[in-house]
Amino acid sequence: MKYRILLTTTALFSILLAAAQEPVKRAYAITADTKGSFAWTEVKLLDLGTGEVVQSVYENKQNGFTVTSARTGKVINVKDAKGNIADVNQLPFSSFSAACAFDKKHDRLYYTPMGYNQLRYIDLSAKTPSIAYFDGEAFGVAKDLKDEANHITRMAIAVDGQGYALSNDGNHFIKFTTGRKPVITDLGALEDDPANGTVSIHTKPTSWGGDMVADALGNLYVISASRYVFKVDINTKRATYVATVNDIPATFTTNGAAVVADDKLIVSSANSVEGYYEVDMNNWKAARVSGNGTVYNASDLANGNLAFEGKRTTTIPAFITRETVHNDKIALYPNPVTKDMFRVSFNTGAGRYNIQLVDLNGRLVSQKIVNIGYEGQVAEVPLSIKTAKGMYLVKVLDNTKKTVYADKIMVSSN
Repeated sequence: MKYRILLTTTALFSILLAAAQEPVKRAYAITADTKGSFAWTEVKLLDLGTGEVVQSVYENKQNGFTVTSARTGKVINVKDAKGNIADVNQLPFSSFSAACAFDKKHDRLYYTPMGYNQLRYIDLSAKTPSIAYFDGEAFGVAKDLKDEANHITRMAIAVDGQGYALSNDGNHFIKFTTGRKPVITDLGALEDDPANGTVSIHTKPTSWGGDMVADALGNLYVISASRYVFKVDINTKRATYVATVNDIPATFTTNGAAVVADDKLIVSSANSVEGYYEVDMNNWKAARVSGNGTVYNASDLANGNLAFEGKRTTTIPAFITRETVHNDKIALYPNPVTKDMFRVSFNTGAGRYNIQLVDLNGRLVSQKIVNIGYEGQVAEVPLSIKTAKGMYLVKVLDNTKKTVYADKIMVSSN
């Protein structure tokens, strides 16, 4: 009897262990209140394996939400004293949205309404929907909803922990940092790899729309609505045509994408409710995911997974993440570094600080001692011409050698 119980217990443990190791196929989706609707103004956490709603994050009809300025925290009044909408442009989804990215470090879902040129995020840790706007700051150049080329339709959080977004025409590659003092930078146009031939990241028939995912090696993948795949090197901004996704019906546009395993992603369509498709990133072949009937069509998907974690050649990025120290009185810019120096601003009191540049192996590359005499003082830190491109850690130590600030920086050229 004991032997039989032991076998049963062992078998049960094995089943539970296998279930625990099975990746959860979940993602936040920009969708509608009902299946088949094309009003992309709702946010739901979906089980992509079954198509079921795990959590309703934001409903466009709800009233119990707050809107604040992402910079100051001050309340933005969407409604007047009588409860009437004062400005429809101030509604959380003032127009349809087709781009979102999940920042799991800060538990935020970043997104942007089409044609409105504003970065926003939903604070997922709040008990009631709380949305922050980067009001008054340009996030794209779309003139209006008809300016399709300039709509921001792709967004992802990369391995460096920062957000990246892309316009339909590929001419506006926008970076937004996700720390305490976010910086929004339009990095300009992506460059086509010469090997792309006639397939360009800028051409509407092949390359507009869709979504963007990140891998663990510093790349982004654009999967256009027409199922064309481009690999984007963040540092060089070069887009290389990889393949087209096979075995998906011609009527199924690939509008959302989320990594669900080391080399697998699931794609959704904005115009189809027939199901989702799992795509093998090694050969770009797709297979329909089994679900319970129809699913929510989605203009975009997002979760915190990175592709090709198994191919990461070093575990040092974990070291970089572990060493990060937030300090809202110290800021690092520009990031990425595109010239021969970076700057550190101090809103601290007077004191002596050591600014260090550390590589991915934890080795000290350079350091500079600065004497800060007043709040708002900026220290310039030169980069050696020998500093290789890549990710580094900038550490700021006070006069007791305590690290009071540390964050990642990407050196792209100098």
